[in-house]
Amino acid sequence: MNSAPDDGPRATDGTRSVADATASATLLASRSLLGFVARSLAPVLEELTLVQFRILVVLEGAEPMRMADLADVVGVHPSTLSRTVDRLETGGWVSRVPVEGNRREVHVEPTAGARELVADVTRRRRAEILATVASLPAGDQEQVRRGMELFAAAAGEASPGELLELGL
Repeated sequence: MNSAPDDGPRATDGTRSVADATASATLLASRSLLGFVARSLAPVLEELTLVQFRILVVLEGAEPMRMADLADVVGVHPSTLSRTVDRLETGGWVSRVPVEGNRREVHVEPTAGARELVADVTRRRRAEILATVASLPAGDQEQVRRGMELFAAAAGEASPGELLELGL
């Protein structure tokens, strides 16, 4: 793997700050991580759009959801979600389930096939990341783990709107 590019601002003595060097290394790592994501999703994109897959991921990690709640979580207008869920239902990826005692309310839940698809993508991504991490010496593996934990805590989780822009 290439080392981080040496393109950051320099102090008057010609050195770079630790924060700047870390930002450059993180940019490089983010491209590597994006490669893991792209490779794990490639087979899925033959059948689904990124937005459709994102909906399956949200549903897989939750109880059956009302359409309005799902639209809020995914960050889309309910009518847009309804059309997308129509396509997912036609493809056998989700089911609409009437709510007992409320004829107007419908929940959406993933099918077994959708759950397996999300699990397969996660397994592929995890296996590739594990192989990469396992190629490092044990001490470096621990440093990567700790660095990723610290970075994730500092950066926080992406918002639904940010993920939707990427179709994730």
